[in-house]
Amino acid sequence: MLSRTAKIDPAIAYYVLKCGHAFFFTMVTSVALIFQTSEAGLNPIQLLLVGTALQGAMLIGETPTGVVADTYGRRQSVLIGLLLVGFGVIISGAQASFAPIFAGHVVWGLGSTFISGAGEAWIADEVGIERANRVYLRTAQLTQVFWIAAIPVSIGIATYDLNLPILIAGASFIALGFFLLLTMPEDGFRRTPHAQVGQTMHGLARTLSESRNILRGRPLLITILAIMAFYGMAGQGFQRLWVAHFYENETFPSLWHLEPVIWFGVVRMAAAVLSIFAIEFVRRWRVDSMGTHATVSRTLFWINSLQMLSILGLAVSGDFILAAACFSLAIALSTAYDPLHLAWINQNVESRVRATVISMSSQMEAFGQTAGGPVIGVVASVLSIRSALTVAGLAIFPALLFYFRAFGQGPQAPLEPRETTER
Repeated sequence: MLSRTAKIDPAIAYYVLKCGHAFFFTMVTSVALIFQTSEAGLNPIQLLLVGTALQGAMLIGETPTGVVADTYGRRQSVLIGLLLVGFGVIISGAQASFAPIFAGHVVWGLGSTFISGAGEAWIADEVGIERANRVYLRTAQLTQVFWIAAIPVSIGIATYDLNLPILIAGASFIALGFFLLLTMPEDGFRRTPHAQVGQTMHGLARTLSESRNILRGRPLLITILAIMAFYGMAGQGFQRLWVAHFYENETFPSLWHLEPVIWFGVVRMAAAVLSIFAIEFVRRWRVDSMGTHATVSRTLFWINSLQMLSILGLAVSGDFILAAACFSLAIALSTAYDPLHLAWINQNVESRVRATVISMSSQMEAFGQTAGGPVIGVVASVLSIRSALTVAGLAIFPALLFYFRAFGQGPQAPLEPRETTER
């Protein structure tokens, strides 16, 4: 057995987790939609159903796995998640047909729920909220570097075999899980004593009940969850149909007679570079006020507003360069959104239910994606992919209205333990 000296600094472990996840995830996503569209021949409805399978599994699993992380340990939850994600990715890339792709995404989605919220809550407990907010931003920057590095690797391998990057990434997720098993510490988490937890299901129900009490006592959290539902609905249509949109409605440049897979890599590279600048802007101009409700909520409002415009711009574009610019802007804004959203939640929850509430936020995003995906898929099949992307962009508009409600609900202080135990 390894000694405690084998464990590494929590911030470094978090960087390894997130950067490794970003690299392998990008290896998959750089070619997955191309693989599904060109080799597997999935139509728009099938593409959205695959996305719905992923998000549906997340919708079902987010709260139970978040409660597991809060009750039994965030580190264990992350390790389980990495193994499941790895196996799911391998299944999804093993054959160019709908059934295994669909099944693989179900396993992948379930695994993601074990990681979602648990990693963020783990680092907040290990280093404290103030340092964690800075770590979130630095991580968002670093992951973009690994995102950029993964794209040429994935595209280069894909020129020989389109599904090979998917299989390699799946195996790498599993390897990352074993590496963190040996090196990832967990000193800040305090597991509920066995006498208080009782049987497993009783412990899960207790933590879940406390998180629900928090929602009843914090209207702002309910508003945040509503925003995430519409945000997810927009993201599902955008993320699943952009490749099909380029194939159907854009003319790829004839420069050097490059294959479409290369041009998709160029577009994703541009999005990653722009994301780095977006995160740096947030880090320089907003990091010192990330604990302020007014600053965070208003910044997120403008990010979502620009996201809506960029998706609508992609939908109506008939020029490759303009479409690539709109796609890159939407991705960069999404990257800048994540650390601010986490900071917003951290302002309003206490440690012992933090992973559960973050998972609930992800669950609401998954709910929006699951509910909106089939509808947008039908629009794409009956009308056009342009129409479906337009619907996806407009889905953000209700979220903007909820921000006006949020402006009047803050500032909020983190919930003290007595507010959940005195009920």
